[in-house]
Amino acid sequence: MSGTFTYLLIPADTNLPIQTLTASKAGGLSDDALQKEAKQYFFERSDKKAMQEAIEQANPEQRKQLADKMRQEVQMATAGQMNAAAFSNLDDDQLIEIMKSTKSSATCEITAITLPTPRNSHRGVSMYTADDARLQNLPHNPRATSLLTSCGHAIPTEKTSIGGAPVGGIHGDAFVGRYHDNELEDIWERESMTLKDVDIFDTTNNGPAVLPEWIDTALKPGGGGSVSATNLSNVKTIEDLKIGQEEKYSWSQNDDEVELRFPIDNGVKSKDCKVDFKMKSVKVTVGGEILLDATLGGDVDVEDSTFTIEDGRENGRELCITLGKKERYTWRTVASPK
Repeated sequence: MSGTFTYLLIPADTNLPIQTLTASKAGGLSDDALQKEAKQYFFERSDKKAMQEAIEQANPEQRKQLADKMRQEVQMATAGQMNAAAFSNLDDDQLIEIMKSTKSSATCEITAITLPTPRNSHRGVSMYTADDARLQNLPHNPRATSLLTSCGHAIPTEKTSIGGAPVGGIHGDAFVGRYHDNELEDIWERESMTLKDVDIFDTTNNGPAVLPEWIDTALKPGGGGSVSATNLSNVKTIEDLKIGQEEKYSWSQNDDEVELRFPIDNGVKSKDCKVDFKMKSVKVTVGGEILLDATLGGDVDVEDSTFTIEDGRENGRELCITLGKKERYTWRTVASPK
């Protein structure tokens, strides 16, 4: 395996740009360059490096003090548990070895943003973060968190956090990379992740007009993402996506269809309305005026899409357009004006 691939570093500090980094594919899965880089990055920026140096440079008395401290921590953590006695019987050298492997080694947390599936051509995307980010009290990373939620992952809010833990989400800097994994064909290979792949961040609460293709796929059944709800304030929740109001129309959706409602004058008749249904777009014209010309948030079944004029609702007379979805899932966006 030869060649290089690109991956991303998303800083927790939103004033810093997302970086594109390059590494060799040569290591494959067993010696993955991205995972090695992430582990070393977080190791260098934590107290693990100082702990490693303290262990390596400790004299016999200092080693005993470190072992006693480790023993106390273990006893407190395992109080009342079956394995408490087993830890208390470990000698100093054994405890030092445990300390080396748990408190001074290069590790990281790996989160599957999407899993490889036939629908996404066996491409997965993973995120790498500090495994002790909360203990270090690292700052919240809104962009990395938004990337997770855009793929449907649920993030706990302050109401569901444990004890004094900070609001849920990603904390600290985050690496993001893509890979091709097909067990049937014995393939595991890194593929490039670019800035365009994470072009989902803006300064509004409405999210991007059009999601990157891999995220759009992830939200579909079998697409490799998660379809659970999110409660973050800076992205739309699943409930937010069920109903909405735009300047010229209101909309609602369920897993099967989308409904668009346009207020119209009493004198408007069906012959005055023209709706151009296409699989990925819709154009609505009433009395020669274009009310909507937009790209849709998913594919529609043109044969299952209709429009009617309805009376007697609270909003008066309305042009009601029903778009039948080709697949059953909640669209991230309903219609994006061209």
